[in-house]
Amino acid sequence: MAKEKRTPCNILQLFSILSNVLVTLFIHCAGYGDCCIAHRVFCGILRSDVMCTACGFTSTTYDPCIDISLDLEPNQMTSAKTSSTKSLYSCSGEADSINSSPSCGISTLMECLDRFTRPERLGSNQKFFCQRCQVRQESLKQMSIRKLPLVSCFHIKRFEHSSIRKMSRKVDRYLQFPFSLDLTPYLSSSILRSRFGNRMFSFDGDEPDGSSELSSEFELFAVITHSSKLDAGHYVTYLRLSNQWCKCDGAWITQVNENIVRAAQGYMMVYVQKMLYYKASKKPIA
Repeated sequence: MAKEKRTPCNILQLFSILSNVLVTLFIHCAGYGDCCIAHRVFCGILRSDVMCTACGFTSTTYDPCIDISLDLEPNQMTSAKTSSTKSLYSCSGEADSINSSPSCGISTLMECLDRFTRPERLGSNQKFFCQRCQVRQESLKQMSIRKLPLVSCFHIKRFEHSSIRKMSRKVDRYLQFPFSLDLTPYLSSSILRSRFGNRMFSFDGDEPDGSSELSSEFELFAVITHSSKLDAGHYVTYLRLSNQWCKCDGAWITQVNENIVRAAQGYMMVYVQKMLYYKASKKPIA
């Protein structure tokens, strides 16, 4: 594991760069309506499709979201989702096409997003009322990103609670996350295209994909980590400012190497639109 070099940050420079980022975001979302700055920056829209397995009727709903919570371990998902084989890194670090295994101890952010947007068969106790069949039917549910925010936040479910076993635990599985992220495969337009091909299907209340208004390419801006146990611990934030990483640990703000960040146990990742990130980074520092 890479050693941390404790180099103090220039606090005035740090806050100057942060100010540039905030000002850039504020200017970009100035015409987004009357909602508060937090919703203008962080709020996206998720699309949920529930399809009747008997007749194919699909019920679509849209919900705003500030962040997306992702399952870290494959066994946190239902059996329908864990049965798929994905390409991921094995314990030795070599690419391998295997079923995700908790014993391997490695997951990737893209793998988590794949599971989040993968069709899930709802159980018999979750039957939904099909408007076409006029009875409750078994169904498939699929999530996708309808509209991207300026800043995308991904929350990793590291705290697991079981009402059946009456126990809780912290998931220490290592997560690999990219510094540059393209969310195109997880957009509603991409999901529908992969589901229906070139055929065009319109659902009630559907509108043109709002995600096309913004770029789907993001840059990693911050990583929040949690150390220690489930019921007690410590949070540390790593900030990426002008391609320099700073560790914010209580009263200490120090410069760190990017390898320290890559090795961190990510609890939350914050990605900024690539265009806005570089636009803010190029602004002169006062």
